[in-house]
Amino acid sequence: MRKQRRFLLLIVGLSLGLSVLIGYINPQKVFGQIALPDDATLIARRRQEVASNFVVQPPTRTLRPVERVRRDTFGDVGLDPVDTLEELDRLVYPSIPTSIRERIVEGSTFFTTPNRVEDGFGSTSMQTRCAGCHLNNVEAVPGEGLLTGTSNVSRAGRTTPTRFSIVSGNTQTGGRAPGSRLDPVEPDGSVDLSRLSLASSGELDAVNNTGRTAAFTVFGDYSASANVFDPLNGNINRVTGFGQNYSGFLQHVRPATEQLRARFGIDCFPDAIPSVSEDRNLANFNRTTQQSASGFRRAISEFAGPPYIGRGLIEAIPNVDITAASDPTDARGDRSSLKTALFQCTGDCVTGQVNTIPSNIPAAQQQQRQNELLATGVGRFGLRANGSEMLQFILGGMFGSLSMTNVFSPLEQVIADPAIAPYNRNCRNEVADGPAPDQFELSVATPFNERNFIRSTAPPEFGRDLLAVLRAKDPSRPLPGNNPAARVQRGAQLFGIDLVAFANRTIPGKMPRSGSDGLDPNAINQSDRMVGCVNCHTPIQRTGLSPANGDPSLGPDAQALVDALSYRWAPLFSDINIHRGPVIDAERFSPIPRDPFLVSRAEAFGQTSGGNVATFMTYDLMRNFASDSFTNQQGSALGDQFRTPPLAGIGRVGPPFMHDARIFLSALNRDTTPAGTVTTNRDVTNEPLVVRNVDEALLAAIELHDLPAPDDARTSTLPGGGCPVPPNVGGKYSNQISYDGSLTSSDKIVIDYGARPQDVICPPYNSALSNTHRSEAREVMARFRSLTRDDQRAIIAFLRQL
Repeated sequence: MRKQRRFLLLIVGLSLGLSVLIGYINPQKVFGQIALPDDATLIARRRQEVASNFVVQPPTRTLRPVERVRRDTFGDVGLDPVDTLEELDRLVYPSIPTSIRERIVEGSTFFTTPNRVEDGFGSTSMQTRCAGCHLNNVEAVPGEGLLTGTSNVSRAGRTTPTRFSIVSGNTQTGGRAPGSRLDPVEPDGSVDLSRLSLASSGELDAVNNTGRTAAFTVFGDYSASANVFDPLNGNINRVTGFGQNYSGFLQHVRPATEQLRARFGIDCFPDAIPSVSEDRNLANFNRTTQQSASGFRRAISEFAGPPYIGRGLIEAIPNVDITAASDPTDARGDRSSLKTALFQCTGDCVTGQVNTIPSNIPAAQQQQRQNELLATGVGRFGLRANGSEMLQFILGGMFGSLSMTNVFSPLEQVIADPAIAPYNRNCRNEVADGPAPDQFELSVATPFNERNFIRSTAPPEFGRDLLAVLRAKDPSRPLPGNNPAARVQRGAQLFGIDLVAFANRTIPGKMPRSGSDGLDPNAINQSDRMVGCVNCHTPIQRTGLSPANGDPSLGPDAQALVDALSYRWAPLFSDINIHRGPVIDAERFSPIPRDPFLVSRAEAFGQTSGGNVATFMTYDLMRNFASDSFTNQQGSALGDQFRTPPLAGIGRVGPPFMHDARIFLSALNRDTTPAGTVTTNRDVTNEPLVVRNVDEALLAAIELHDLPAPDDARTSTLPGGGCPVPPNVGGKYSNQISYDGSLTSSDKIVIDYGARPQDVICPPYNSALSNTHRSEAREVMARFRSLTRDDQRAIIAFLRQL
């Protein structure tokens, strides 16, 4: 027996030594792991999946509930790189075996590890790592149950609005970052919170300084008549016939200036946004119409990295389910006991549209640029659903945010032409690229690894109050009293959910053995949608066979991940369609976003007059959503259209909310200069709303689905109440910056709301402007605003359980 034990120990020792030796000789072979496929195999797979356009057929098997991750630890992976299997337990589907997790951890490590300039990072960059656009957890307010770790499930952070009069800079000296140091992780992976740029730099004062956010800026020139966006990256404008290279469409504001100077002796500075007067597209600019003789106007928008929760499920939704959600003529309507008569809509005013994605490569170049091709067809991913596949955004982040190349995205970021923007005349890309696949800055496997990580990231478990409702014998039976579970139940019903159908699709063992309950497959209460939030935020989507099927990068146990994603009932709360948001033309057409300003508002939820209430100087939240700047794929979307954001995990991830993270809640300034707007309920119109906790942030997010209600006899008289009209002279609000880019000229860029700004910002319901400029959610929002304060809070209580 002893000899047998010694022999076994010898075998184990030799195996360990051989694994270490192989790992040293061939880094692709990691201990405990089968080697990754070679480059040729991955490139072949890539071409195959692009040719398929990721089309998913309807399911052919009985559907099951989606696996979820334990809620109280979901996403709590710390601030440093996510590079251990134990950390993945807090992010990925529980059934995924160790063999796949060893592949996934390579993606999670890349996503959360800072890059180095010697590897090609940084000449024109936004962040040092992918996770740099997902840092809301760093400023999360305590005691709200929000996640504390940085990963793909956190979202972009924001502390204040952005002051573009300063951030735009000028083409002689460059631009400014809205927060020079947001990420506490050092290049070596260590965490140093003292390195964050905070109040000492003045960034928290967005009235006089840059402001602070990780949202990224997209800029360029847009022609509405031709529906052409010129990204100002040197490409030929097909309307004007010439190109201008101002390093667009992204404003790269955080290049690794110090490291690049130390390593290569070069100087790279934040990008500037050119002024109106020096942009040839804007020659003969008409300040009344805010466009040039050639029909172009300047467009500047911010976009914020969302939490990547359940993206593998979105990828597996059948195409027909996404296209069927569109209702272009508003013929579908809905049954609701709360329906109003305020609008002349044939149905519920919600139409929706699929964003159809064209090829990213001209037909004549596709053969020679096969590796760069992206999928086309039904848009699923991105804030405007402007991508049919995940890899488009993974490659886009590596290119746009990190300024790093690979075989599927081989071109370097352009550096502004020094002839027209000399601020970066001494900047260049120092690390050579290609042409062989293994000669780029990132390996062929890196995008696959990151996609494996994102595909594998699961939703969190529901909150305990929602679980108590769903696990009941009859989830629809009213719970007694006003306990938390009863409030959540009421909120779900007001949202428009059929709780029995929802429970059957999310709680294992609830669905009848036949696999069908005869109820609405999306768990919508078709007999009474009540407020009708479900008209866009579809509670349940079904999945077919996951496109992960057959992916060689997952290894021989890939079927386990395919099973976790395929033939599931997915509680995503999105129709994956794009919808029109609220529009204020004066802000949409301005050459630069409105400068931030502070409004004194009472923190007085529930009070209409008098009383001793605290007041705060709040950053006023803009109510216009339309922005006519687009990233690399516009598709069929227009500037006032955005995808319905999935709500899975919203109560755990928390604010900031909206496509640009405008509704912020930060521990750094919630007691000094928080976000603020107005809100309406059955008892009071345009009551001041100060965002100092998650409930108020969610209420603000709901409010901003439409323009504010018009003032009436119930309008609040508290400080900051009433239609949120900016301070103005004759309806005109002046920014600090001028048309020539100067901060000292008297020729300021003016946002003109007209003689009665309140009729533009809070248009009367019976006005023509109300029908054209209020959002598709205008009827749903009218219902929400007709609710009592308690019923509104019940919907918020439900959202916090997701």
